Amino acid sequence: MEQTVDDCMKLMRLALGRRNINDEDSDDATMLSYISNFAELSMASDVKLFEQFGTLEFYIYAADTDGVYTFNEVDADSQFINIASEAYISLTDPVDSSTTWSRLNIYQDPGEFYSRWGVNNKDLLTAGFPTDMLFYGNEFVFRTIPDDTYTVYIYGYKINEAFSDINELLPFDYWMRYLAYGAAVDYARDFRYEIEDLTKLNNSFAHERKLLLARTHNQQKLSRCSPSF
Repeated sequence: MEQTVDDCMKLMRLALGRRNINDEDSDDATMLSYISNFAELSMASDVKLFEQFGTLEFYIYAADTDGVYTFNEVDADSQFINIASEAYISLTDPVDSSTTWSRLNIYQDPGEFYSRWGVNNKDLLTAGFPTDMLFYGNEFVFRTIPDDTYTVYIYGYKINEAFSDINELLPFDYWMRYLAYGAAVDYARDFRYEIEDLTKLNNSFAHERKLLLARTHNQQKLSRCSPSF
Protein backbone atom coordinates (compact mmCIF):
# COMPACT_ATOMS: atom_id res chain seq x y z
CA MET A 1 0.00 0.00 0.00
CA GLU A 2 1.46 3.33 -1.06
CA GLN A 3 1.93 5.89 1.70
CA THR A 4 2.19 9.63 1.23
CA VAL A 5 3.63 12.43 3.31
CA ASP A 6 0.04 13.34 4.19
CA ASP A 7 -0.46 9.85 5.70
CA CYS A 8 2.68 10.39 7.73
CA MET A 9 1.45 13.80 8.82
CA LYS A 10 -1.91 12.44 9.98
CA LEU A 11 -0.19 9.87 12.20
CA MET A 12 2.16 12.55 13.54
CA ARG A 13 -0.83 14.71 14.51
CA LEU A 14 -2.49 11.78 16.26
CA ALA A 15 0.67 11.01 18.22
CA LEU A 16 1.05 14.65 19.26
CA GLY A 17 -2.63 15.41 19.88
CA ARG A 18 -2.34 18.30 17.41
CA ARG A 19 -5.30 17.73 15.11
CA ASN A 20 -6.28 21.32 14.33
CA ILE A 21 -4.75 22.12 10.95
CA ASN A 22 -5.80 25.76 11.37
CA ASP A 23 -3.48 26.13 14.34
CA GLU A 24 -0.36 27.87 13.03
CA ASP A 25 1.79 25.65 15.25
CA SER A 26 0.43 22.50 13.61
CA ASP A 27 -0.58 23.56 10.11
CA ASP A 28 0.50 21.55 7.08
CA ALA A 29 3.58 23.67 6.41
CA THR A 30 4.87 23.24 9.97
CA MET A 31 4.27 19.50 10.06
CA LEU A 32 5.80 19.05 6.61
CA SER A 33 8.94 20.88 7.71
CA TYR A 34 9.38 18.57 10.72
CA ILE A 35 8.91 15.44 8.63
CA SER A 36 11.27 16.72 5.93
CA ASN A 37 13.94 17.79 8.39
CA PHE A 38 13.82 14.47 10.20
CA ALA A 39 14.05 12.48 6.94
CA GLU A 40 16.86 14.61 5.51
CA LEU A 41 18.92 15.58 8.56
CA SER A 42 18.36 12.86 11.16
CA MET A 43 17.39 9.58 9.50
CA ALA A 44 20.63 8.97 7.59
CA SER A 45 22.61 9.34 10.82
CA ASP A 46 20.17 7.31 12.90
CA VAL A 47 19.76 4.20 10.74
CA LYS A 48 21.70 2.54 7.93
CA LEU A 49 19.28 0.66 5.69
CA PHE A 50 19.88 -1.46 2.61
CA GLU A 51 17.62 0.79 0.56
CA GLN A 52 19.72 3.85 1.47
CA PHE A 53 22.90 2.28 0.09
CA GLY A 54 24.02 3.65 -3.28
CA THR A 55 26.82 4.03 -5.80
CA LEU A 56 28.49 7.17 -7.08
CA GLU A 57 30.45 6.95 -10.35
CA PHE A 58 32.59 9.74 -11.77
CA TYR A 59 35.83 10.43 -13.64
CA ILE A 60 39.09 12.06 -12.61
CA TYR A 61 41.48 13.52 -15.14
CA ALA A 62 45.16 14.20 -15.66
CA ALA A 63 44.39 17.84 -16.48
CA ASP A 64 43.48 18.49 -12.84
CA THR A 65 46.62 19.56 -11.03
CA ASP A 66 45.43 19.55 -7.42
CA GLY A 67 43.45 16.31 -7.25
CA VAL A 68 40.46 18.07 -5.65
CA TYR A 69 36.93 17.46 -6.91
CA THR A 70 33.78 19.01 -5.47
CA PHE A 71 30.41 17.25 -5.57
CA ASN A 72 29.28 19.72 -8.24
CA GLU A 73 32.28 18.98 -10.42
CA VAL A 74 31.55 15.25 -10.47
CA ASP A 75 27.82 15.89 -11.01
CA ALA A 76 26.86 14.43 -7.65
CA ASP A 77 24.14 15.87 -5.46
CA SER A 78 25.64 16.85 -2.10
CA GLN A 79 22.88 14.78 -0.51
CA PHE A 80 23.95 11.57 -2.24
CA ILE A 81 26.43 9.97 0.10
CA ASN A 82 26.64 10.25 3.85
CA ILE A 83 29.31 7.72 4.77
CA ALA A 84 31.56 6.16 2.17
CA SER A 85 32.26 2.52 2.97
CA GLU A 86 34.32 1.44 -0.04
CA ALA A 87 35.83 3.05 -3.13
CA TYR A 88 37.44 1.60 -6.24
CA ILE A 89 39.38 3.06 -9.16
CA SER A 90 39.82 1.61 -12.64
CA LEU A 91 43.28 0.57 -13.78
CA THR A 92 42.36 1.20 -17.41
CA ASP A 93 40.07 3.47 -19.36
CA PRO A 94 37.63 3.17 -21.00
CA VAL A 95 35.94 0.78 -18.61
CA ASP A 96 34.79 -2.49 -20.14
CA SER A 97 34.37 -6.13 -19.18
CA SER A 98 38.14 -6.59 -19.03
CA THR A 99 38.75 -3.65 -16.70
CA THR A 100 40.71 -4.31 -13.53
CA TRP A 101 39.82 -2.37 -10.41
CA SER A 102 41.93 -1.32 -7.43
CA ARG A 103 40.58 -0.38 -4.01
CA LEU A 104 41.13 3.21 -2.90
CA ASN A 105 42.08 3.91 0.71
CA ILE A 106 39.39 6.21 2.12
CA TYR A 107 40.23 8.93 4.63
CA GLN A 108 37.56 11.00 6.35
CA ASP A 109 39.94 12.78 8.72
CA PRO A 110 41.84 15.62 6.96
CA GLY A 111 44.50 15.59 9.68
CA GLU A 112 45.30 11.94 9.08
CA PHE A 113 45.23 12.35 5.30
CA TYR A 114 47.45 15.44 5.13
CA SER A 115 49.86 14.13 7.74
CA ARG A 116 50.60 11.43 5.16
CA TRP A 117 50.60 13.61 2.04
CA GLY A 118 51.39 17.13 3.26
CA VAL A 119 49.15 20.19 3.10
CA ASN A 120 50.66 22.73 0.70
CA ASN A 121 52.70 20.51 -1.54
CA LYS A 122 50.52 20.38 -4.67
CA ASP A 123 53.36 21.79 -6.78
CA LEU A 124 55.66 19.03 -5.56
CA LEU A 125 53.34 16.12 -6.32
CA THR A 126 54.26 13.83 -9.18
CA ALA A 127 51.27 12.62 -11.19
CA GLY A 128 50.63 8.90 -11.00
CA PHE A 129 48.01 6.30 -10.11
CA PRO A 130 45.87 7.52 -7.17
CA THR A 131 45.84 5.20 -4.15
CA ASP A 132 44.28 7.39 -1.42
CA MET A 133 41.14 9.53 -1.29
CA LEU A 134 40.02 12.08 1.30
CA PHE A 135 36.22 12.34 1.53
CA TYR A 136 35.44 15.43 3.58
CA GLY A 137 32.59 17.95 3.43
CA ASN A 138 31.60 18.18 -0.23
CA GLU A 139 35.03 17.39 -1.65
CA PHE A 140 37.07 14.40 -2.79
CA VAL A 141 40.86 14.79 -2.72
CA PHE A 142 43.02 12.23 -4.54
CA ARG A 143 46.65 11.41 -3.96
CA THR A 144 48.63 11.13 -5.83
CA ILE A 145 47.14 13.38 -8.49
CA PRO A 146 46.00 11.40 -11.56
CA ASP A 147 48.26 10.97 -14.57
CA ASP A 148 45.44 9.70 -16.80
CA THR A 149 41.65 9.46 -16.94
CA TYR A 150 40.25 7.03 -14.37
CA THR A 151 36.78 5.92 -13.36
CA VAL A 152 35.97 6.00 -9.66
CA TYR A 153 33.20 4.07 -7.90
CA ILE A 154 32.23 5.00 -4.36
CA TYR A 155 29.77 3.02 -2.28
CA GLY A 156 27.99 4.57 0.66
CA TYR A 157 24.71 5.59 2.28
CA LYS A 158 22.43 8.17 0.75
CA ILE A 159 21.07 11.16 2.62
CA ASN A 160 17.33 11.41 2.02
CA GLU A 161 15.95 14.34 0.09
CA ALA A 162 13.51 16.70 1.78
CA PHE A 163 9.82 16.38 0.94
CA SER A 164 8.31 19.29 -0.97
CA ASP A 165 4.61 18.44 -0.92
CA ILE A 166 2.19 16.62 1.39
CA ASN A 167 0.93 14.53 -1.54
CA GLU A 168 4.42 13.24 -2.31
CA LEU A 169 4.86 9.48 -2.05
CA LEU A 170 7.22 8.20 0.61
CA PRO A 171 10.25 6.36 -0.84
CA PHE A 172 9.11 3.19 0.95
CA ASP A 173 5.74 2.69 2.62
CA TYR A 174 7.22 0.94 5.66
CA TRP A 175 9.15 4.13 6.52
CA MET A 176 5.90 5.90 7.35
CA ARG A 177 5.53 5.14 11.05
CA TYR A 178 9.23 5.60 11.75
CA LEU A 179 9.21 9.03 10.06
CA ALA A 180 6.00 10.09 11.79
CA TYR A 181 7.19 9.25 15.30
CA GLY A 182 10.70 10.56 14.69
CA ALA A 183 9.32 13.90 13.54
CA ALA A 184 6.85 13.89 16.43
CA VAL A 185 9.68 13.52 18.96
CA ASP A 186 11.49 16.52 17.45
CA TYR A 187 8.29 18.55 17.50
CA ALA A 188 7.53 17.65 21.12
CA ARG A 189 11.02 18.69 22.21
CA ASP A 190 10.77 22.05 20.47
CA PHE A 191 7.31 22.77 21.89
CA ARG A 192 8.38 21.64 25.36
CA TYR A 193 5.88 18.85 25.94
CA GLU A 194 5.58 17.46 29.44
CA ILE A 195 8.20 14.86 30.25
CA GLU A 196 5.56 12.13 30.55
CA ASP A 197 4.24 12.79 27.04
CA LEU A 198 7.75 13.06 25.63
CA THR A 199 8.69 9.74 27.23
CA LYS A 200 5.69 8.05 25.60
CA LEU A 201 6.67 9.45 22.20
CA ASN A 202 10.28 8.33 22.65
CA ASN A 203 9.12 4.83 23.55
CA SER A 204 6.87 4.69 20.48
CA PHE A 205 9.67 5.94 18.28
CA ALA A 206 12.07 3.34 19.70
CA HIS A 207 9.51 0.63 18.86
CA GLU A 208 9.13 1.84 15.25
CA ARG A 209 12.89 2.17 14.88
CA LYS A 210 13.37 -1.42 16.05
CA LEU A 211 10.82 -2.68 13.51
CA LEU A 212 12.46 -0.71 10.71
CA LEU A 213 15.93 -2.03 11.54
CA ALA A 214 14.58 -5.58 11.84
CA ARG A 215 13.89 -5.54 8.10
CA THR A 216 17.54 -4.74 7.32
CA HIS A 217 18.73 -7.20 9.97
CA ASN A 218 16.70 -9.99 8.36
CA GLN A 219 18.26 -9.14 4.99
CA GLN A 220 21.74 -9.20 6.49
CA LYS A 221 21.13 -12.63 7.99
CA LEU A 222 20.73 -14.00 4.48
CA SER A 223 24.05 -12.52 3.36
CA ARG A 224 27.20 -14.58 3.74
CA CYS A 225 30.07 -12.98 5.62
CA SER A 226 33.12 -12.06 3.58
CA PRO A 227 36.51 -13.19 4.93
CA SER A 228 38.77 -10.41 6.20
CA PHE A 229 41.84 -11.79 4.40
